[in-house]
Amino acid sequence: MTNNNIKIKKSIPFDAKRKIVAHATGESWYNIPHITYNYEPDITNFYEEFVELSKKLKSEGKKISFNSLMIKVISEGLLSAADLNSYLEYDHEKCDGTLHILDEINIAIPWILSDGSHITPSIMNAGKLSLEEISDYISNLTNKINNSDIKEITNILSSEFSSEKPYLEGKEKDNYYKIPDSERLTKEDFIYGTITFSNIGSLYREQKGSFCLLEVIPPQVFAIGLSSVQEKPGVFLDDNGSKQIGIRKTLPMCLAFDHRALDFSSIIPFLKKLDSIFDDPSVIHQW
Repeated sequence: MTNNNIKIKKSIPFDAKRKIVAHATGESWYNIPHITYNYEPDITNFYEEFVELSKKLKSEGKKISFNSLMIKVISEGLLSAADLNSYLEYDHEKCDGTLHILDEINIAIPWILSDGSHITPSIMNAGKLSLEEISDYISNLTNKINNSDIKEITNILSSEFSSEKPYLEGKEKDNYYKIPDSERLTKEDFIYGTITFSNIGSLYREQKGSFCLLEVIPPQVFAIGLSSVQEKPGVFLDDNGSKQIGIRKTLPMCLAFDHRALDFSSIIPFLKKLDSIFDDPSVIHQW
């Protein structure tokens, strides 16, 4: 409801994509008691290793993005902290729940479309993929998105909780569904995410802030928000093992989890695994 004394410049009804976001985030904040932890590792050496790896792959005619690398890093962290990769089944009235620890790590990634809206497909079974396979998976997702009728798939997804219906009809519908499932988006690309990973650093690399709050999308229990790589003064060990102060690269990350299912102790194995990777980043050449 608006104040009748205030002139409206423009009214924008929610489309199917906005309805999906509104429903998922509303369900999240209505049902989940969130805890968030801001993690800000020094990734100076890690980033140098990434640049070196990128040059090596480029000489071989291959390409790797920092986003793909961080998806691999997060997958490794989740393999060390299985409780985070779970679905929660909870009955509020009975105050009773079950945490289902999942065998597959399916990382849901918000994907910005050309019109500025976004969808959230998943990288399936990321825990068993190599770094190159993750990069190829993302490249394939790009092709599937380009081949897809986004309105059709988002209408199908939002029909679960709204009056939206698939809109393609007749010959147009027949032609569209002749495209193999492997070459376009389907419902299965969206509904099996086990955690959500949002990288706002890819939208604006020059930003100086970070996530402080983040939605956990039920039945998931964990979500990660990545900011941009930022330069800050920090303490580090030089080649002689002496402490020095200098300009360091940091990577602010917001880790959010469902307090009904998890305590802070649940994310410690995840943090330790990421710390070990950032402290000894040569491991990325083995991925």
